[in-house]
Amino acid sequence: MTVLLQVMTLFLLMIAGLGAVKFRVLDDRGLKGLNTIVLYFAQPAMILHKLQTPASQELIIELIWVFVLTCVTIAIAGVIAFRLFAREPAQRRAVLTNLSMVSNCGYMGYPVIIATMGEGALIYAVVFVAAFNLMCWTLGAYYYGGPTAMQPQKLLTNPSLIAVAGGLLLFFTGWRLPGFINDALNMMGGTTTPLAMFVIGARLISLRLEHLRDVKLLLVCALRLLVFPAMILLLRLTPLPEMVVSSVYLCTAMPCAALTAMQSEVFNCDKELASRGVALSTALSMITVPLMLMLV
Repeated sequence: MTVLLQVMTLFLLMIAGLGAVKFRVLDDRGLKGLNTIVLYFAQPAMILHKLQTPASQELIIELIWVFVLTCVTIAIAGVIAFRLFAREPAQRRAVLTNLSMVSNCGYMGYPVIIATMGEGALIYAVVFVAAFNLMCWTLGAYYYGGPTAMQPQKLLTNPSLIAVAGGLLLFFTGWRLPGFINDALNMMGGTTTPLAMFVIGARLISLRLEHLRDVKLLLVCALRLLVFPAMILLLRLTPLPEMVVSSVYLCTAMPCAALTAMQSEVFNCDKELASRGVALSTALSMITVPLMLMLV
């Protein structure tokens, strides 16, 4: 019950963001500014600070498992979705596939992981997000435009992944940043959860009742929020560590990735469909995520 209350707190932050836009306290320009703060400052600071944790052989093996399972899970989800939407026009098929394939594991996954499993579990989510970005700019890009669209070099300019690289260096070497730097990182990183949830909630302003009439978009939400996370639970029948399975499960249970909307614009696909998918799945996640948490 405590975990559910913590998650409901996160959803209240989303509602606050929605209210800010609804009552014109914040406009699109302001939201872009908040998004930039989260992407370029708050989230990297949190990652760099939290990865300064003692490394053990057991933890390293578990993180390798998280990375491998994430890549495999996303690949399987992509193949299933691509086949399910085979009769859709090419651009719509690409967007629906990517919406189904990848979750909003960074923006929404980090806060939920911390609320559910504690701050010590964040390192598992960080590795999940690293694998997520790899798959988005390779397999995800492939679905948008074939082999020539694959852009793994995009990873080199991702602020969070740069922080992951720096954090893993500190993690494996045991080096630590000076105390005053860590204090600054901790303060900045502490703004990640409220700002991220606020921005996600604000984006729900684009949601319309008619979006519920798009059967294929509803199918995407079912795959993203229920079917693919349920597949992860089957891993409990294996000898894999509980922390590995639970972290991959929670990150997979998040709504459609906001990155899908950005990529659809980059590859000149149906941006409106991508935005609708992100908004609708996020709204429905306010129902599904608390339910899925009961299975953790």
